[in-house]
Amino acid sequence: MAEPDLQRRAFFRGRISPQYNKVAIRPPWSLPIDQFIEQCDRCDECTHACPENIIFRGDAGFPEVNFAKGECTFCGKCVDSCDADAFSTKSNQSENNAWDLQVTVLSSCLSINRVTCRTCGDHCDANAIRFKLQVGGIAEPMIQNDRCTGCGACVYVCPSQSLEIKKSH
Repeated sequence: MAEPDLQRRAFFRGRISPQYNKVAIRPPWSLPIDQFIEQCDRCDECTHACPENIIFRGDAGFPEVNFAKGECTFCGKCVDSCDADAFSTKSNQSENNAWDLQVTVLSSCLSINRVTCRTCGDHCDANAIRFKLQVGGIAEPMIQNDRCTGCGACVYVCPSQSLEIKKSH
């Protein structure tokens, strides 16, 4: 079976960036994107195995993660269900950092806009979100990406959808 042209598919879906498919967030412990696409047979076993239901069938049938649906608990069921060897827990990733993701706070953040909200920090088990007090009583959220596991708990609970997770590179 010929590999699908993911750039062409993204173009026809209105995603004109040629890097679109490379920035989709794959399940934790996925191989590097080129190897992942080569290995993954798009069987959907990882999507069915995910107890949090955050893995879905993305472009061309490859699995992607949607943190708006919940957080990753790093249970490893997606890895265990894969017969195609599209995942590796033996790489430079660890159990605490299953992927290289970075969280960004958007300008729509309630706390930045002088509304008391610390929901993201309250749900961050890794304590990667701190609030720095500013003059005038504004508590600005600060993300410590070196502590962040990329679980997405902060994204899921944010009432203003003001947190964005992207691949670091």
